Amino acid sequence: MTIKEHIEKCKEYEKDGKFNEDINPVDWNQCYPVTENFEYIPRSMGAKFSNWFKRTFIISPFSWKQNKFIYKTKVNGRENLKGIKSAILTSNHIDIFDCLAIKYATRKKKIKYVVAEYNNRKGLLGDMMRAQGILPLSKKLSVMKYFSNAIEHYLLNDNFVVFYPEQSMWYMYEKPRPLRDGAFHYAKKFNVPIVPIFITFRDSGKLNKDGIKIKYLTVNIFKPIYPDESVVKNDDIERMRLENESVCKDCYEKFYSKKLIYGGKEDEIL
Repeated sequence: MTIKEHIEKCKEYEKDGKFNEDINPVDWNQCYPVTENFEYIPRSMGAKFSNWFKRTFIISPFSWKQNKFIYKTKVNGRENLKGIKSAILTSNHIDIFDCLAIKYATRKKKIKYVVAEYNNRKGLLGDMMRAQGILPLSKKLSVMKYFSNAIEHYLLNDNFVVFYPEQSMWYMYEKPRPLRDGAFHYAKKFNVPIVPIFITFRDSGKLNKDGIKIKYLTVNIFKPIYPDESVVKNDDIERMRLENESVCKDCYEKFYSKKLIYGGKEDEIL
């Protein structure tokens, strides 16, 4: 699917209210199945060294180039992370490499990323994603026990764990989309804060070869949302989710100076 086709599909799905659906078709032949043998927590020294080497000499230089010259990433609200050692970060998912912008913005060395099962890819990209620290979901309950244990392990060891609660990647889509409960479930379960992130776009004034606007990224980091022990589980999950959605909506409307409207209609200028 071309970028132009992807963008048109986003508009179509917005009209239909399919906000959490994948746009790009999935080729399962290019993915490894996520089984009980997936190394959510690498144990051997060989695996740890291999991941360190890839992060240091391949991913880090690529990330620097991506943020410096492609995204031209700017950051707002980095002070909201002060004093937070472990947290669940939520972000809109707007590009295959936006994880690099999040890492750049947070300046966090220990950071993991929850991804869809089909992101356990074959080839070089898959190798780099596993080295960077992806935690793929699975349809198998037996595998999800390992996933949950890994989330707990990393939070106990001062990591940030990134969730994309919109669930799917919509390329350079400006609007915030409704969020799923997963990130907030784990924040409640392990009693850690949610730190909302919302990525907005600056117009570069340039077009790519297909005539599509090239956009630069601004990563907006907001104040943490903490679980409330006095509130029952499901109610607290909903409270945190709704607060996160509200923060993103406010950011969208302030940044673009227009009211958030769905359904393919033009937003009203504020």
